Amino acid sequence: MITEQGGAGWLSAAFLALAGWWSLLVAWPILDDRVRNVTVIALSEAHLIRAIGGADVALLEGSGRIMVLAGRSAGFVRRLYASGGVIVLATDGRGCTGTAPGSGPP
Repeated sequence: MITEQGGAGWLSAAFLALAGWWSLLVAWPILDDRVRNVTVIALSEAHLIRAIGGADVALLEGSGRIMVLAGRSAGFVRRLYASGGVIVLATDGRGCTGTAPGSGPP
């Protein structure tokens, strides 16, 4: 006999899948020291500036509470978190515009 699960069962499974995916995205830059470019999201611009000041990074792009950074030394992601970064995600360094820093339209 097949029993129908309510919407709550499906919704719970979807939530767990999304939570697992986000956990992997957040853990990857912490666990893999080969990650050099990251996007950092902070609670405020002041928190972000404090986070950047506590890590050995170069600014690639961004403003406000979201910035794309290039790490210059191993362990920079941990220092970003310790200094106030809320979410640090690995990125390819192209930022929000999808272009490499310094490259404009053809």
